[in-house]
Amino acid sequence: MIAEQNIFNSAKPNIELPKNKIVTLVKECMVETAVYFKSYLKAGFHKKKNLNENDLTQEYTKQAQVLIRIKDYPFNIEGQYQDVYNLSKGFSDFFFYPNEQNVELSSIYSVESKRLPSPETSREKEYVIGEKNNGGIERYKSEKHGKELLQCGLIGFVEEKDFKHWHTTINGWVTDLAKNSKTDWKIDELLSETRSNIDYCILQSIAHRQTDHVSLTHLWVSIN
Repeated sequence: MIAEQNIFNSAKPNIELPKNKIVTLVKECMVETAVYFKSYLKAGFHKKKNLNENDLTQEYTKQAQVLIRIKDYPFNIEGQYQDVYNLSKGFSDFFFYPNEQNVELSSIYSVESKRLPSPETSREKEYVIGEKNNGGIERYKSEKHGKELLQCGLIGFVEEKDFKHWHTTINGWVTDLAKNSKTDWKIDELLSETRSNIDYCILQSIAHRQTDHVSLTHLWVSIN
C-alpha cells in the first residue's frame, strides 16, 4: 500500500494517511525527539539552573518542532491545548494536530508532562493521581484530557532514580488504587514496558473511561 510505504521510506509523508498511521508517526517523532532533547539540554544553552516542568516541556517541544520541519511530517506540535472541539475540560501540556488546510485542526494526539519525582512531597503520586483530578493518568480517565481520542501519551522527565524504579513505584500506586473498592481503577491499568535504553523508556497502558478506554504511551526520558 502506498500509504504504508510512506511511513517507512524517506519520501515526504502523505497528508492523506489514515489517522492511526499519522499517530504512529507522531509516536516515532516523540521518541526520536527525546535524543535531540537530551543533547540540547546537555549543551547548556539555557541559563536557568533548575528547569521546571514547563521549562522542560517547552525545550522538548522546540526540539520536536525542528525534527518535524526536517522530516516534513504531516502534523504540527503546539503547547497548552485548549479543546474547543471535543470540549475536554483541561489543558494538555502539548498536542499534535494535522498539517493541512481546510480540515479540522483538533488534537490527534495529546500529551501530559510530568517530572519524576514530583517537585513536592505532597504531589508525590501526581504522575498517577493528584488533587482536584490533576494526576497525569487520572486526567485521561476522567476525559479532562483526550476526550474522543483513542490514543494519547505522557512524557516523564526522569531526574532521579532509574526507569526500573519508576516502573515499579508507579505500578505500585496503580495496584493500591485498583485494590480500593472506592475507586474506579482496575488492575489492567498497570504499565507494561515495551522498549528501554540508557536515554529513554517506552511503556504502554490503558486508562478506563466512563464508556470506553484510551491507550496510553508513556515516554520517559532520563535527564539525571
